[in-house]
Amino acid sequence: MMILNLKFANRVTVWLIIICINVVPVCAVVSDAVFLNQETNLVIQNSKLYISRKYELQINNRKGEEYAEITIPYSKMSRISKIEACIKDKNGIIIKKLKSSDIKERSSVAEGNFYDDNFVKEFTLIHNIYPYTILYSYQMQEDAFFQIGYWSPCLVLDVPTQKATLTVEVPKDYKIAYTSQFVDSMKVDTVEARVKYVWKASYLDQIEIENFAPDKSEFIPSVDIVPDKFKFDHEGSLSTWKLYGIWESSLLNGLSELPENEKIHINSLISEAKTDKEKVKILYHYLQDATRYINISIKTGGMKPYPASYVANNKYGDCKALSNYFKSILSYIGIPSYYTNVNAGQVITKINRDFPSMQFNHVFLCVPLAKDTLWMECTTDGPFNYSGTFTQHREVFLIDNEKSRFTWTPPLSIRDVLETRTIQIQPGTENELAANFHTVLRGEAFETLTELSRSVSDSKKSQIIHKYLIESGFEMIDFKLIPAHRDSTFITLNYSAKADHLFKIYGNELLIPLIPFAIPAFKDPKNRKYSVQLDFPINKLDTVEYRMPVGYALSTLPKEKTLNTLFGRYTLRFQPFNERIKVIKNFILYAGNYPLTQYKEFFKFIRTVYDIENSSYIVTKKQE
Repeated sequence: MMILNLKFANRVTVWLIIICINVVPVCAVVSDAVFLNQETNLVIQNSKLYISRKYELQINNRKGEEYAEITIPYSKMSRISKIEACIKDKNGIIIKKLKSSDIKERSSVAEGNFYDDNFVKEFTLIHNIYPYTILYSYQMQEDAFFQIGYWSPCLVLDVPTQKATLTVEVPKDYKIAYTSQFVDSMKVDTVEARVKYVWKASYLDQIEIENFAPDKSEFIPSVDIVPDKFKFDHEGSLSTWKLYGIWESSLLNGLSELPENEKIHINSLISEAKTDKEKVKILYHYLQDATRYINISIKTGGMKPYPASYVANNKYGDCKALSNYFKSILSYIGIPSYYTNVNAGQVITKINRDFPSMQFNHVFLCVPLAKDTLWMECTTDGPFNYSGTFTQHREVFLIDNEKSRFTWTPPLSIRDVLETRTIQIQPGTENELAANFHTVLRGEAFETLTELSRSVSDSKKSQIIHKYLIESGFEMIDFKLIPAHRDSTFITLNYSAKADHLFKIYGNELLIPLIPFAIPAFKDPKNRKYSVQLDFPINKLDTVEYRMPVGYALSTLPKEKTLNTLFGRYTLRFQPFNERIKVIKNFILYAGNYPLTQYKEFFKFIRTVYDIENSSYIVTKKQE
């Protein structure tokens, strides 16, 4: 299972290029590469996990050579050995074998982190006559584990797999649990003191991008296997969520002691604070200012965090260490909090409560106060008590020994994601206008631009803003990105721009178009393959003031519009005054999961809004 641990704001490129894009399967087509066969063998013996993997990958053309760059991920908790590979030509003859000198090793350091405990071994095998086949295999050993394996025949989204086999072999008295979807039924074979489980599957569909689709894990074939009992730092069990919570609680024992100088500093920081919430806020700012986040992912980096004293002395940690450190700080001043597991990321994924297991990729902190519950993201410089798009509206697991339990983080409201634009349009000649944009951004746009404002140069900011945020048809003259207070959940972008040839002239009439919203793109209903999953709402509000062109007077305005649907609402109205016309419009798309049975009506609403936005004109007439 690939398990990531990312800061919620570190997604600039993703948001700017594809907002909430995901994937769904479509009919198979001729592919650039194909896995002819995959074999995965998992063997538990003497309390150790031995992993063997073999792959047969056919490269069909030059474009498919990108898949000839083989990468084998591993971590400090796994030992990798016996890497073997070769190339066979189209007649099945071996023409090249991998040499040990061909294998490179590097750290897979993530952008924005100065340390990462994940590594890769990589090599490239290429032939100049197609098709050719790469055969490669390797072995791994894990001495401590709490998950036997997550397996899927879908290794690369756009590369089909003709045949894949998973074999799990355990002692006869070794109890496992598993869950699977879209695979052939499992077969069990018992030989003497060993039990062998076998699953088979294929994945012949390729993947196509669709906006706002559920996570791909919901529809690709997969098997997830865990042990009933295990020893991973402490002995534990995955037979129930209660026992899982007890085990994870045990990992935190003895890790909360703070150095004496840290305690003295904490006391000085909160000496004048009046309420618990004020104390938490002061100390959260201290955490942000004094520590740095590093990426050590759950599972590959272990489940046990570094002690609070380690973070206090070294001033850095991963999500586990920083959350434990802040938990220890709050505990020292008498404020209880809960170490909390969450499956964070861009797309909300469901937790399978019927399958106790590590279904999470991130840790943060829940702080229940008398009149409020705070959610503290300890790895970011974001606002105090802000459940951003990374963790909002998730089912999370609070670690509280025998009382460990599920609960939900709060969803982002329509107000939380409001993006407002105040635009002043000043015509010049008949085909030219100047515009001043005052934009206040919240939600995902706020998170992305806040990170952008901190992490890139002014010239790079200008390039990105001009490329992705400036309205079509406008040329930016200058801009100013104005971060608000550190705990504000909005950011302001002001820019001036000019435009040519936006007006349409018909005889004595000059038509002024609306400046349209950026409406998310959705496929025609006959082509949509999967349901729509909107994890948080979209809310855009424009107030546009047009000054009448010199020598022209208002002739007609478009009719005011109001749309109210199950999926969202849209309003458009006009306020003429003196030589100006004010246009006020609002587009809201509600959060929700909309099945294909509703998609036709959903698409109709989106399309109607798009048509209004792009075909409405203020008509002015040249004065005699």
